[in-house]
Amino acid sequence: MKYCENCFAAFDSPRCPLCGGRKVREIKEDDYCLLTERAAAEGEMLADVLRGNEIPCVTEPSGCGVRTVMALPLENRKLFVPWRCFSAARTYLREIAEAETEKWRQYLLENADKLHLSPKLEKKIVKKSRGACGESVIGFCKNLCALAERIEDGGTTYGRLGDGHDIICYAEIATAIIDSATLEILSVSFKKH
Repeated sequence: MKYCENCFAAFDSPRCPLCGGRKVREIKEDDYCLLTERAAAEGEMLADVLRGNEIPCVTEPSGCGVRTVMALPLENRKLFVPWRCFSAARTYLREIAEAETEKWRQYLLENADKLHLSPKLEKKIVKKSRGACGESVIGFCKNLCALAERIEDGGTTYGRLGDGHDIICYAEIATAIIDSATLEILSVSFKKH
């Protein structure tokens, strides 16, 4: 494995996939590698979970530099772990993501009868799906929730009223965004073939 000291990335190619740099070297067991970047609160929580499982983890603030001009903290955290712990750390992240997916799937399926969307979005989905949604757009969206490979909390959307979060359902043919409080389907984006 190669290592980029600029990006803290581990990879198998002769160039860094993040910066494109060729100044790379063989990775060492104690090299800290970029594991993930998450929203600040989630990043700190994940770092605590890793540390609690005896995986050394360092966080670094990351995000839009405009926030620093206004003396605000950066909105994201990059998490770094030593290469010797990288595989175990990824396993923990995968387990956490799977648990979150199942928690949200259960919530959405228990409340599937409350899912709704605007007539405008319904027309758009029918047009974009080219018949894939069949007779019922709501039924199609319920199916997306049931079959989604990953479901995650996308946080809040700026300017939206209420206290719901965006639940993002990533399925094989489409991605749906649903308001967690109102259960309104906000968006469905189809994958290009």
